[in-house]
Amino acid sequence: MNKLHNEKEIEELIKNNAMAVVYFTGNSCSACEVIKVKIEEILKRFPRILGGEVNGEENISLAIKYDVYSVPVFILFIEGRESIRIGRNVDLLDLEKSIGRYYHMLFN
Repeated sequence: MNKLHNEKEIEELIKNNAMAVVYFTGNSCSACEVIKVKIEEILKRFPRILGGEVNGEENISLAIKYDVYSVPVFILFIEGRESIRIGRNVDLLDLEKSIGRYYHMLFN
């Protein structure tokens, strides 16, 4: 996932892609990196979804704008609208099934 540092980068990712992921992380979050690696593996199966990573601790105003008050938070946008939001307690198998369902409806 590419690092995103400002609101414009996030908005462009969401606007310019039919499906986009914004993943909020933090410096003091050990779970963030572990979950990020697993999410990146899932996203490899869905090549038309682009993702970006925002450090919510370093970019507090961005975290607040997207209603992120703890990390990690995974947000999937479909055609500009938030469709899936998952926080710390993520069921990766369920997440992959949900992404796949939307992906196949949109691209097949």
